[in-house]
Amino acid sequence: MGTPRKPSITNKLTTLLKAAEQPKPKRAQGHDIDAVVPGEFVSTRLGEVFVVEQRYASDYLHGSISLVCSSSLSFISQWAKDPRIADLPLSRFAFLDTETTGLMGGTGVLPFLVGVGRFIDGQFVLKQFFMRDPSEEPAMLEGLADFLAPAEALVTFNGKAFDAPILNTRYVMNRIPVPFKGYCHLDLLPLARRLAHLLRSPRSLRRFLA
Repeated sequence: MGTPRKPSITNKLTTLLKAAEQPKPKRAQGHDIDAVVPGEFVSTRLGEVFVVEQRYASDYLHGSISLVCSSSLSFISQWAKDPRIADLPLSRFAFLDTETTGLMGGTGVLPFLVGVGRFIDGQFVLKQFFMRDPSEEPAMLEGLADFLAPAEALVTFNGKAFDAPILNTRYVMNRIPVPFKGYCHLDLLPLARRLAHLLRSPRSLRRFLA
């Protein structure tokens, strides 16, 4: 059998030209965010940020669970090893979560959506701060800082290891003061893990309740 002939340069160029002439797939039509999500553009000193706001009455139930905790926070304060938590009213807590462009952290990860809830005048006010483009990051961070200003504590789920460090990095890189510096931080993930461990070990649970 003879050795297969390699395609000539002319044949390669012809193939490339034919591929270039093929019709390109149409790009998906974009939509403005305010046409998809009910929100508004809020002005900050660093520009506009798109914010979605929802309000819930104090008697609102999520399933069968009330939004308002009627129990003392002294017990969870002991678990979190931060005595300041026990003395704070609910209005000073900010419940925070982020959606980011990556999960590994680092300076290249951007939080494109930050959700924060606070108790204000007997209602639970939830605000979602959207970043449509990296150029809007300073405005988003500034709007978030304004909403966090009255708080003294963060409540997160894995926030000590993920959400707070990422936001801290973004504030530093944008030369904006970190709004939650010095806040109490109640991270529910390690507490949930401790509780799960106790429930799996009756002996540990008895010692804990003794």
